[in-house]
Amino acid sequence: MKNYANVILICVLLVFAFGCGPETPISKESPFIGGTTGLLISYDKDAPPAEVYDGGDFDFEVVVKLKNEGEYPVSKDKVEVSLSGIDPSEFGLSDSDFVKHPDEDLQGTYKDSEGNEIEGTTTYIIFSKLNHHERLIGNTPYTIRADVCYNYATNVNSMLCIKKGQTDKEGDICKIYEKKAVFNSGGPVQVTSFEEMPKGKNKFNFQFKIEPKGNGGIYKKDSNCEYTRANENKVFVSVNTGMEGLSCTGLDGTTSGYVTLYGGERMITCTQETETGVDFEKPVNIKLEYDYKEGISTQVLVKHSP
Repeated sequence: MKNYANVILICVLLVFAFGCGPETPISKESPFIGGTTGLLISYDKDAPPAEVYDGGDFDFEVVVKLKNEGEYPVSKDKVEVSLSGIDPSEFGLSDSDFVKHPDEDLQGTYKDSEGNEIEGTTTYIIFSKLNHHERLIGNTPYTIRADVCYNYATNVNSMLCIKKGQTDKEGDICKIYEKKAVFNSGGPVQVTSFEEMPKGKNKFNFQFKIEPKGNGGIYKKDSNCEYTRANENKVFVSVNTGMEGLSCTGLDGTTSGYVTLYGGERMITCTQETETGVDFEKPVNIKLEYDYKEGISTQVLVKHSP
């Protein structure tokens, strides 16, 4: 009987311990699909073909396939596809024939209200009527490169902890002094870390790091990827906490402005003034805007016609 009573007592103590202890942390789900790709670029099958013929009797096409795998919509006039590697006049065309825009806007990938992933737009840019008119003395390989410049953005979300007194205590609803979970929409430039820390009774700091995660080049937004020192590695950053009293260093403005990704990254520090009698969490939204350029290459063998 005594042993039975001891077992009951142990069970009661276990229930009390688990019931009254700290709550199990709730894992935060990303509002985004994520990923580090903006526009996925590829050649359509057999366009260009692996082999063509000289002499003016063999027309062929170069078809560039674009799929918006990221989560930012791109207007058709903000996407430019250009060919290089071959002389347009040698293939019966002009310089202007080697630069095109899509015929439709490219909607981004997104989650619907049920959490289902809806694919982004896929479109095709067709460069037609390429034809090597001259006779070659023998089979000649050519490299054809397609470069795509497009305007893109990454939306970023994290949660700030707002407290009276700016101090952390055991059992509080949130902590100020800690590294936070940070969520990025699909795009080739990302915020890779986010940390909050107290600065005084009525203010706190938060820091975040911006890094490129794709294989292309980053340029100032709306620069059409023009290769100059003033445009290269420039990202326009906007920070919004929904509260007054926010200021950031590292930007060329108070809460928004351009930064240069020196050495492939940049740290931004913001100070938020706040006075509250209630502890709560508050979302912070960051937007990264930029032009992005990447390309693909393939080889075409122009055969000498007998």
